[in-house]
Amino acid sequence: MHQPYTREFLSARTGRLSQVGGISHFTHADGKAKGVSTLRVRTARGFEFWVVPDRGMDIFEASFEGKSLCWHAPAGMVHPAYYSNRGSEMLKSFAGGLVSTCGLTTAGAPSEDNGESLGLHGSISNTPAESASWSEHWKGEEYLLTVSGKVREASVHGSNLLLERTISTSLESKSFSLHDVVENQGVRESPLMVLYHFNFGFPLLTERSRIYAPSLSLDSATNFAAGSKEQWDRFEKPQMGLEERVYFHRMQPQPDGKVTVVLVSDNDQPNFGIALSYDAQNLPELVQWKMTAVNHFVLGLEPANCRTLGRKAERQRGTLQTLAPGERREFQLEFSVLNGAEEVAKAISPS
Repeated sequence: MHQPYTREFLSARTGRLSQVGGISHFTHADGKAKGVSTLRVRTARGFEFWVVPDRGMDIFEASFEGKSLCWHAPAGMVHPAYYSNRGSEMLKSFAGGLVSTCGLTTAGAPSEDNGESLGLHGSISNTPAESASWSEHWKGEEYLLTVSGKVREASVHGSNLLLERTISTSLESKSFSLHDVVENQGVRESPLMVLYHFNFGFPLLTERSRIYAPSLSLDSATNFAAGSKEQWDRFEKPQMGLEERVYFHRMQPQPDGKVTVVLVSDNDQPNFGIALSYDAQNLPELVQWKMTAVNHFVLGLEPANCRTLGRKAERQRGTLQTLAPGERREFQLEFSVLNGAEEVAKAISPS
């Protein structure tokens, strides 16, 4: 354990706190990322993540002690001006990154529903935020780092949903909390489909990785996925041309209503990983995207209020959620880096 970084301790040893952590703003300068506003959040524990207000307040890069925790899609960071909502064209501007939000009125596969042509995963991740802001301040002996912003999905004669997001961490932390409130500011009931697309990649994800999760049951999205569903929690070396495998989990919440999923980087030496916790009441589904192909070696862990078969399929299942005018829905998630065998073991078996 290191010396606690109290206000007195740090003020004696630094010219300003940016020496050890904080929030800084930058704008991408070239390529398809040119003009994208980004907030770099650093903690004194070696944890760093980039919040992108121009991409729906999503989180692109995330690293610990210099090593990336997430997967970057081939397109990389792309300005939302290049986004297309036709069919699966969203994949041309899909950055991957640690968190890509899907929604708000549709998520998952393209579909035709109630006369609307709906593209892959919705538009919220490609919508610039309003009123984006960030703050650093002491609360007692804890130095808090907070980023917030509002993202709106609206159209004439259509839905008018406002997402208010707050991402919080502290100087001594290697974790963050993500708190969303979605409000229907329109005059008619609106579909609500929300999915948090967490994308984990090398060097965190390896062929020796393993998932630990309280899965009560799982359904496979395809016959190919069903053929190896008993190995849903394990991985293999990247293979050329391998298809994706998608599973829909129903998890057993803890007494406090939360579900925690742990990814261990190397199960032969379980001393590093991540933990993802979320409130299962408003996020009853956990979608798993297992992709172990060459160039696409990635694990998606995706807490959601829906599956990824599209809005038409969700409506046909009788599980399509809606928001009445003036109604609000809250979503709470927590992400933590597990560093050391003791932290990994405790996360796997919290009791």
